Amino acid sequence: MLHSIASRPSKESTTNQNAAQVETPAKCFKLLFPQPLHPVKPSQMVRGMELNALKCLLLTSFICYFVGRLHVGYFLGFLSVLAGTMTYWVIGTEAQDGLNWQLEKQDGAKTLYDTRGETVEWMNYFLERIWRSIDPNVFVAVEDILEDTLQSLAPGVIKGVKVTDLDIGVHAPKITRMRIFPPMQGQPEEAIFGEAAFSFQSNPVGSAGNTSATSAPPGIAIRFKTGLKAPIDIKAELTKLQGKLRFKILTSPDMPFVSKVTISFVKVPKIETGVMPVSQHMNVMKLPMMKTMVNEAVKLGFAGFVDPKSITVDVKDMMGAAAADTSSIGVVKVEVRSAKRNASYQLQDMEDAYATISLSTQENDKTAPSTRVLTNDEDPRWNENLFILIHQDEIANDATVDIKVWDADKVKSDDEWGCTSVPVRDIVDGKVDKLGNVTHWCKEERVVFDGWAPMDDKDLDESEVKLNFRMTYHPKYISPLPPGLMTSLEKDKETEEQRRLEEEPLNQLHKSGILAIGVSQAADLEIGDPEMLMDDELKHPYSPNQTVNPYAVIYLNDQKVYETRAKLRNPAPQWNAECERFIKDYDTAFLRVSVKTSMDLERDPVLGTRVFYLKDMFGDQPDKQKEAERWVALANGIGFGKVLLNLKFKPIKLSLPRELRGSDVATMIVDRVEFKVKQPLSPHYARSTKATLALNVDPVILKRLKSRDISSDADMMVWNKSRPMYFPLTMRYRTAMYVHISQGNISTTKAMGRLWLKNTCDNVWQEATIGLYAPRSDCNKNEDDWSPDDGEFGQVLLRFKLVPGFSPVHTHLRAFQLDMLGADPFHDETLQSKTEQWIKEEEDEEEAARRRRQSAVTEVSEVYGENDEEADKEFLNDLKKYSKTQSIPRLFVLRKIRRGTDVVRHRVETVREGFNSDNRASRAVIKE
Repeated sequence: MLHSIASRPSKESTTNQNAAQVETPAKCFKLLFPQPLHPVKPSQMVRGMELNALKCLLLTSFICYFVGRLHVGYFLGFLSVLAGTMTYWVIGTEAQDGLNWQLEKQDGAKTLYDTRGETVEWMNYFLERIWRSIDPNVFVAVEDILEDTLQSLAPGVIKGVKVTDLDIGVHAPKITRMRIFPPMQGQPEEAIFGEAAFSFQSNPVGSAGNTSATSAPPGIAIRFKTGLKAPIDIKAELTKLQGKLRFKILTSPDMPFVSKVTISFVKVPKIETGVMPVSQHMNVMKLPMMKTMVNEAVKLGFAGFVDPKSITVDVKDMMGAAAADTSSIGVVKVEVRSAKRNASYQLQDMEDAYATISLSTQENDKTAPSTRVLTNDEDPRWNENLFILIHQDEIANDATVDIKVWDADKVKSDDEWGCTSVPVRDIVDGKVDKLGNVTHWCKEERVVFDGWAPMDDKDLDESEVKLNFRMTYHPKYISPLPPGLMTSLEKDKETEEQRRLEEEPLNQLHKSGILAIGVSQAADLEIGDPEMLMDDELKHPYSPNQTVNPYAVIYLNDQKVYETRAKLRNPAPQWNAECERFIKDYDTAFLRVSVKTSMDLERDPVLGTRVFYLKDMFGDQPDKQKEAERWVALANGIGFGKVLLNLKFKPIKLSLPRELRGSDVATMIVDRVEFKVKQPLSPHYARSTKATLALNVDPVILKRLKSRDISSDADMMVWNKSRPMYFPLTMRYRTAMYVHISQGNISTTKAMGRLWLKNTCDNVWQEATIGLYAPRSDCNKNEDDWSPDDGEFGQVLLRFKLVPGFSPVHTHLRAFQLDMLGADPFHDETLQSKTEQWIKEEEDEEEAARRRRQSAVTEVSEVYGENDEEADKEFLNDLKKYSKTQSIPRLFVLRKIRRGTDVVRHRVETVREGFNSDNRASRAVIKE
């Protein structure tokens, strides 16, 4: 971004550099004249003086001529000559002052423009005095950032990093030179480009040259936690630092007049550190190349900010100007329909295709939203909807939204089939000024593209690989800034269009939005004493005396979306982690936060968890902007504590059908199955009929309908058992329900049907008609809907309901058991159910009979799709009977062996299972 600073210098700057090679005494320029409104060059000023002098001479000659012609006396003639002389003197003096100011300004600017730059001893003086007065508590956030950086750079042997002490020292770094670059061609004149050199040098405390405690250098004490319970404590001191950086400051017409500051190092700074062991029992510095490794690790941390890479600081955001809003400006919705390739275009080893949507600035494609993996390398048809958030930075950075098609692979990395890209600036109709500030983006939803697009950088007619998709853009609602963040000048600059957008009411059909989740910190985290727990279900084998290594996990509608880093031995961690997610339906969305503790070579147990609906968290706040900050108490785990959450919600201009506003994690309840079969199937052979309901996930989840539970009724067969069937869903919008039926003992007739769950709704009883067809082997080739009316073997009527979120049925899934180790998310619901059951048993017979009559009436109404809470209680209470209790070994040796077994089993299942499994879906979780 700052490479233009290092471009070829102009002729003027070359002259200045040559002149700078001559040693001249340093000058201190003191400006004596105020800055003119329109400064000009000295040559223009001289021409102006000559023109003014000519005007004065002509005016004097004209006056003298008329004075002589009119025979005016000597006194008036003398006054006329004196007035002309005074006018010439005043105009000449002002012009001379302006010329002196311009010469003085150019002479002083040479110090900034030449290669030596200008010394800023006044700044170093202030920095030195302020440095000793800085409160160390100010650097708590810096410690948190350092821990995260060191953890990301640490090898796999290091399981955790903790900054136990941070000392900034008594001496401040020194800015040796500062240089401002003159504006060059193609660069905005209002932007400020410059270069600054800095240095720091000190003796380590342990050296012979440092005998005074007042000259202690900056230092940091670090504890590295290994997997063998052998922590390594070291202290690193900064003894020498020397480098040069370039900066770019973008100005803004609004407060605080600086929008962004971009910093980039010219090269990796020269860094020397003194590293010493804290413990005398184990001197880690005796290990080979230990000091070199620490120095190289520090340099590697700076390598990410060396030109052409840079770091940009949003000044407005730091000052709170954007604190009341989300950083995302809208959502891009992509309906990925299908892809196709010409038969002549050969793709090597490509059989399993899936599509993803991501930004070009996104580093990890694995976390991008993706479709189902289809076994089709010719014309896969997904018909799925993917969503991605857009930020203003993507407009200024010329980012693109990339829709890629991949070939899934179990052993090696996935191969890219093709890609089609759409610039973010075109999607949002964005405009950027010459300073790089975003001045406009579309505030209305719009269709960006609809049709076929090439994926091989060729014209559509010549392309051999194409993708059919529809892309739409949906911005967030605009709300006025709080009074404290909006100045009177900004109010005067508001346009009529901006006022209209701020006063625009929320459309009640727009239930989707952007949720910003901030996990700031936690407090009082500890492992509970199992002897003090009254409930046997919550007892655990962990010691309450050990200090926790906590990290937070965020679930949205019980789908894991974010995970922070673990803080080593810290019961009150400072995470300061933030993420933003797209919410499909604000009315039904709920959030779960869990805090786990990292164990050495063990599975991480849950200290506590808490779930709540967004509507309960925000309360009765304005529709267009909602904010909440609340301490959330943790429970139903092996410990206790509380977490501070910061939530912000902004609605967007998007109206999704009810089928697309559901939850990916849910429980499917099936209570009635009817078979309207055709020849060769017959309802008269119900006793020899075998039926199976299965989900097309890996591993497969299926329920067999026993023939004794199938009865024949006129021209149909009916399965209607007292206890319904429950299916745990974790990838609902990529899952289909398959119905398999076979009839006969000697000669068997088979048929099958399919229902995609992405076409169903949540929290409502519904009936679906599924057509029965001959068995097919290419079911995973596309996601087309099978017509229920054209089934050659008849139809199946399915009555079911989808309940969003985890349920006790999910406890049978291995992924849930690993994720919720030591926790009982349904503990409160179980207690409530037991209480209600006890109250119900205490009622008299008359009241019980009345309730049974109401229940009978409700069951009849449910057939027609009505939703009644009293009738659903029976299903929910029955669900709790399916809960599976997790067993945790009491001996830590057995827990470590089980963890090793889990790792091996996970790798084996990754290769053995198909691509549409929980293991592959878990890659979409973004980790800090």
